[in-house]
Amino acid sequence: MIEKILKDNKDAVKRAGEELIDIGKELANGKIDEVLERLRTADAKYHEWQELNMAIVDIETAMRDRETMLAIRYVLEELLAVILATAVKSIL
Repeated sequence: MIEKILKDNKDAVKRAGEELIDIGKELANGKIDEVLERLRTADAKYHEWQELNMAIVDIETAMRDRETMLAIRYVLEELLAVILATAVKSIL
């Protein structure tokens, strides 16, 4: 699921990666204030960052959905174990 979301948004991911490289270079040169200002205006300036934010939301939603599914599966397995144990005990 995550791979599909990233591939669907590959242009946004690529541009965001390029921006991160530029930001890293500025940080390495000690330009902290400039980087902070750049980050403050990035969402408004770069449409791709908004798309990337949407992809992040999609990924987080998929992860929550998976966690919920695993929790439900665990409860059902526990219920099944209790039912089987009760059935076996009633036979013995």
